[in-house]
Amino acid sequence: MPTQWTLFLSPPPPSCVLPTHLHAAACAAPLESSGEDHAAQTKPFTAALTGQRLTLGRLDESTSPDLPARLREPLRLGEHTAAATLIDQRFEAYTRMASAPPTPRAAISFDSPTYVNQGGCQFPLPVPELLLAGLARRWEVFSPQPLPPSALSEAVESAHLVRHDIRTTAAGAGSHRRTGFVGRVMFGLPTRMSRRTQRVFAALWSFAAFSGVGTRATHGLGHVRVRLDAQASIPEGPKTIPDSKPSPLLSERSF
Repeated sequence: MPTQWTLFLSPPPPSCVLPTHLHAAACAAPLESSGEDHAAQTKPFTAALTGQRLTLGRLDESTSPDLPARLREPLRLGEHTAAATLIDQRFEAYTRMASAPPTPRAAISFDSPTYVNQGGCQFPLPVPELLLAGLARRWEVFSPQPLPPSALSEAVESAHLVRHDIRTTAAGAGSHRRTGFVGRVMFGLPTRMSRRTQRVFAALWSFAAFSGVGTRATHGLGHVRVRLDAQASIPEGPKTIPDSKPSPLLSERSF
């Protein structure tokens, strides 16, 4: 089942941590097993860094790495080495997400730069159809619980943007530099949508909290927090560990 671990890093990572460093750390964890295709378009793991918190995720239903055993060794992010302490672990079965209570609203906090590939170009905007279609593809790859096709199509095609407060920002350097958006977004469905469609909408956004959204979730991009209910409000930020000093996120630069 999808599993997510949150690690506290000490000393704090420097501002020069790049998406490629996060990808390497996730592979070293290891969140990618030896029999998997490293070049596959859709990968079964995610990574994200916010301040001193490193979040790692695994989407495969059948396998889960022994991450606590791996934490006996220092974790490397580029030239930086840190001790990693497991402070949270959560998981959710696909069957449980598929039976989530129906909802017409999803409040999403995009905590790291998010974009989709559209016609070979970076598209850094919260277009509901593009984001949900990407989530549906990942769900199909990793979940043993298929979503109802007609309700899935309705959820993807009918979702709309209710409101947003976003900005564009860049992560990475050189040929690995990517531009995405961060901020808060409310997505919704028309009131005429059936409860079945609302349930699929809820399932996909529940999944997003584990899978990330958009492109390069394995490199720290598209990390989100999700709140689902009819009166959904934008999620609050994570609680700060005392005496921690947040570092800039993925060497990001705002425009």
